[in-house]
Amino acid sequence: MSQPVMLFEKLRDDIVAGNLSPGTRLPQQRIAKKYEVSKVLTVAAFARLEAAGLVESALGEGVRVRTIDREMLEEAYIFREAIEAQAIREACDHSSDREVAELRSLSAQMEAAEEQKAIRMDQEFHLKIAKMSRCQRLVKELKQLHLLQMFVSQVTVGARVGIWPFSHMHLVEPIEKRDPLAAEEQMRCHIQSARKNGIQAFLESRSA
Repeated sequence: MSQPVMLFEKLRDDIVAGNLSPGTRLPQQRIAKKYEVSKVLTVAAFARLEAAGLVESALGEGVRVRTIDREMLEEAYIFREAIEAQAIREACDHSSDREVAELRSLSAQMEAAEEQKAIRMDQEFHLKIAKMSRCQRLVKELKQLHLLQMFVSQVTVGARVGIWPFSHMHLVEPIEKRDPLAAEEQMRCHIQSARKNGIQAFLESRSA
């Protein structure tokens, strides 16, 4: 693994875990010294973080951890709906019966799990559908969105408890029936509901 990738992953993990909170400045010289890398490698890592949507830069202000705002959330949900609608359509055509059975089992486990665990399992469920599409680009883009979701959860985790829907069986059934149109419709409704609840949780966290 190259040094820029290693530095990117270390900083990414710190940002997602909340060790580097939104708005935190990331001075190039300090980061290079802390991780014992050159400034060139630091710039390369910053570029990867910015492409991932985790940091932002401005002329004369340097790089800082991205501030979480409503516009960021809205864009992420719009992109997620487009990606997952196509993923589930492809899954109807390319998934095996075994994979669909595993997806049904995972959905049942989520419904039986306590709320915080179910929230964590949600990403696993949606990522499995993307993998069932047999399209690696869809998988890659969804993983990227999941990073942003984990980042945003720093400010919404308390507010969202009790409002997120955990029933996913309505997504499994059209895949079992190999009905891509019904599957897409169900996925779009599902993501739109998540978007509504996610924005609500964000606004509640801001007013708390």
